[in-house]
Amino acid sequence: MIKAGSPQVEERKVNDDELIALVEAFQSFNRNTAVLNQAYHKLEGAADDLAKELEETNTKLQQKNTELDRVNRYLEDILGSIGSGVIAADLEGRVTIFNRTAEEMTGYSAEEIIGKNYHEFLSGELNEEAPLLNTLINGVPVQGLERELPIKDGGTLPVKSSSSWITSSAGEQLGVVETFEDISHLRSLERQILQQKTLAALGEMAAQVAHELRNPLAGIKGFAGLLAEDLSKESSEFRMVQRIVEGVDSLDRIATNLLIFTQDCPGEFRRQPLEKVFDQAIELIEVSTKGSFEVSRDYPAERCEAKIDSEKIKQLLLNLLRNSNEAAEGQGKVSAGYKYNPLTNEINLFVQDSGPGVSPEDLEKIFNPFYSTRSQGTGLGLAIAKKIAELHRGKIEYSSPDGGGAQFTVTIPII
Repeated sequence: MIKAGSPQVEERKVNDDELIALVEAFQSFNRNTAVLNQAYHKLEGAADDLAKELEETNTKLQQKNTELDRVNRYLEDILGSIGSGVIAADLEGRVTIFNRTAEEMTGYSAEEIIGKNYHEFLSGELNEEAPLLNTLINGVPVQGLERELPIKDGGTLPVKSSSSWITSSAGEQLGVVETFEDISHLRSLERQILQQKTLAALGEMAAQVAHELRNPLAGIKGFAGLLAEDLSKESSEFRMVQRIVEGVDSLDRIATNLLIFTQDCPGEFRRQPLEKVFDQAIELIEVSTKGSFEVSRDYPAERCEAKIDSEKIKQLLLNLLRNSNEAAEGQGKVSAGYKYNPLTNEINLFVQDSGPGVSPEDLEKIFNPFYSTRSQGTGLGLAIAKKIAELHRGKIEYSSPDGGGAQFTVTIPII
C-alpha cells in the first residue's frame, strides 16, 4: 500500500538478457574466487615450507654457533693451560690474544691489554727488540731471544721470546703471535753457578792462606805462653800477653772456619741422642763466655736420636749460638732445642734469641760466605751452618718470631 504524499516508484521488469549477464557475472566471480583460493592455499603451503626450511636453517646455525663457541672455549682453555705466555696482535699491532699465563707473568689483565697497541705496555716506547714488533716491522720471525719484559709494577721479567706470522689457509698474513717463558729461575741458577765458581776460587785461596797462618800463629801463642810464665799475673804486661793469646785464638778460629768451609768432607754419620749434642754445644759457649751467656734448653718430653755427624752438628749449633750471643750483645734471652715432626719424619733444630733480628736488606745475604753486618765478623758462621745442614740433606731457614728477635731453624731428615 502506498501512502498519500509518498513518491511513486516505478516498477520495471528485468529481461532475460540481463538475467543471463548477472548469472554469468556470478559464475565468473565464483571461478575467480576458486582460483584465488587455490593460489592462496599454494602460497600458504609454500610459506609453511619456507618457515620449516628457515627453522631448520636457524637450528643448524644455532648448532654451528654452539659448536663454534665450544671450539673457542676449548682453544681458550688450551691457551690458558699453556705454561708459556702467548700474545697475538693484528697487522696494526693491536693485541687480539693475551692468555692467562701472560696475565700472571706481567700483572696485566686481558681486559687491560686486548684491543690496545702492543707497544703501549712496553714502557710506551716502540721497542723493536720485542719479537712481536720485530716481526711486524722487519717481517722476520724471532727464535729464543732472551730479553727483559716490562711488567705492570714497573719492573722487568727475564724471558725467552719467539715470534712468528699468523697466516690463513690461503697464505694471507693475519698478524703475529709471540710466546715467552719466564727464565728468572734460570738466571738465578746462572748467578748461583757463577757465585759457586767465584767462591771455589776464593775458597782455595782462603784455605791456602789459613794453612799458612796456622803455623806462625801456633809459634806466637807458644812464645806468648812462655813469656807469661815469667810475668806476675797482676802486672799490666801479663794482661797484654793475655790479649795476644786471645788475638791468636781469634785468628786461629778464623783460619779453622776457613778450612771447614772450603773442605769437602763426607761426614761420619752415626745415630746420636740430640740432647747430648745440644748440651755439649751449650756448655762450650757458656764456658767460652765465662758464664755471661746463658742458654735455656727446649727439648721434647720424648727424647730422640738422629743419624748425624755429631761434631759437625755441634759446630753448626756453636755458630748459631755465637751468632745469637753477638746479636743480643750478651743480653736478652736465648733458647735452643729441637722438635720432631712425625708427618715428615724430620727434626727441627732451632736457636732463638731476643735480639734485634735481621733487617730486610740483609735477609737475602745472611747465608752468603764472608758477608757480615759486624765490623769484626768473618761472615762464615752462618755460611758454615748452611753447608753443614746441606751435608745432612737438610736446610736452614731464618724467621722472626711474633715477639721479636731471630730464630734459625735447621730441618734434617731423621733417617
